[in-house]
Amino acid sequence: MLGLSWMHRSAWIALVAGAGGCQMLNPAFGLDSVTDGDGSTAGVSASAAPTEPVLTTSSDPTGTTDSGTSVGPDATASSEPQLTTTGVDTDDTGVDPSAPAGCGNGVPEAGEECDDGDGVDENDCTNACKAAVCGDGIVHVGLEQCDAGGQPSDACNQSCTFFTCGDGNLDPGEACDDGNAELFDGCTPGCQLTCNDGVFEPDREECDPSVVPFANFLGLCSDECELETCFRMTNTGDQDFVEPGWFDDCAEADGQRIAVLLRDQQGVKYLQAGKKTGFGEWGPDHMTSTAQPGEQWKLAKHDRKVPLADLLSDNPDPGPEFDVLYAFGADTAPKMQDAATCPSSLGDGYALAIVPNTDPNRARVLLMPFEGGSMARNLGGWLAAGPAVELAFSGEPMALCAANDPLVPFLGTVAVAVF
Repeated sequence: MLGLSWMHRSAWIALVAGAGGCQMLNPAFGLDSVTDGDGSTAGVSASAAPTEPVLTTSSDPTGTTDSGTSVGPDATASSEPQLTTTGVDTDDTGVDPSAPAGCGNGVPEAGEECDDGDGVDENDCTNACKAAVCGDGIVHVGLEQCDAGGQPSDACNQSCTFFTCGDGNLDPGEACDDGNAELFDGCTPGCQLTCNDGVFEPDREECDPSVVPFANFLGLCSDECELETCFRMTNTGDQDFVEPGWFDDCAEADGQRIAVLLRDQQGVKYLQAGKKTGFGEWGPDHMTSTAQPGEQWKLAKHDRKVPLADLLSDNPDPGPEFDVLYAFGADTAPKMQDAATCPSSLGDGYALAIVPNTDPNRARVLLMPFEGGSMARNLGGWLAAGPAVELAFSGEPMALCAANDPLVPFLGTVAVAVF
């Protein structure tokens, strides 16, 4: 009886030792003992329960039943098929009935992508011996947050993660989702659109073409609520001007107005615009001054300075205390005998200076390379502040020439538009 094996949890075996040898009695397979009138066991009735298969053994392929019927490879003792055992209890392991034969035995075989034999459907190998994939309808622990099985869902996206603002997927309830927390790109960190909504939000957009005064300034504000600029730079602690012709596009641009914007991650800090004087006559050599290059460094020589109106206020018209824009040409340079005179270096190559109308010796905004066209800038506190002062801004105007009152670097974006 070596090699006897079967797979049924309710099976039991009785071994009877006697002079006639060893006999197996198993009511679970329809083999009941036959008793004589005196109650003694006489043998086994093969017809007692013909609905169950006959148990065969691997040690005696040509054995016989007690009734003398031969049981071999081609013979059975009843009308039921032989019971073939595999050593796997499908009731206990939970193997998917559609799985390939042998699935669940822990050995990857033909037709299986994997086989871990653990009966767990939620890991990286399913009970159908398939590798876990997003969209198979099973939430695989540690691999997915959810799995809608490829069906539409209000909670689970196609990447098998819960809908989350900022994941780059346009989910229910989101007007946009660009996958970042940038404020000035048309999509808020809360996945809502702010552009063209009739409200100008300086903490989220540079402008809004649906709002006055931007709606009245054709060519100033894009449909993405970004200033249409001829120059744009983000000022850092390093030198950020890379070439001396940085203002060429603005100096040569057609347009009656000029606007200057400053913003950082918290929002727009400065946005003012004004009408150019002498429209059509601007160029790299002559912008707000018609004087010769050697004279343009003098603020008094700027005969076309631009009064600016604050576009951040409810009233964009210039009030009694407005700012004034000075734009210095590409070839502007002081005479050598004036080079040490402050603020002569305002005019050493392209530069912008915005000063209060009431005090031209103090600056609201300064925009110029750290190095001029032929010399370093020599404004008060300019060299001491280092390269970051290429862009300086302060709510309180800064002294141009007082070394003990240094200029305030602005680390953020500056943009100039001509429209």
